[in-house]
Amino acid sequence: MQKLQNRSGSGLVTLPKDFLERDGLIDDGGEPSEAHLTVDRLGERAYVVRVCDGDVPELSECEAVRRLAAERMVDEDVSGQTGE
Repeated sequence: MQKLQNRSGSGLVTLPKDFLERDGLIDDGGEPSEAHLTVDRLGERAYVVRVCDGDVPELSECEAVRRLAAERMVDEDVSGQTGE
């Protein structure tokens, strides 16, 4: 678990190095590569951090968000909570 730190009044959190390695964001010297990131707020206490190469796509176009939405729809359909 990461701890939220204060940096000039903004919250700062680190990304685990093994996550960065998996995504090719560590340089040959073992340091994080320079990259641009965007943070989206999903709701209360829920955020998404994305590495963006240029244009920032809509959050609804993010593969992980689409997968979670589809899983939710399937779960609701299976449990009969769709309200039909």
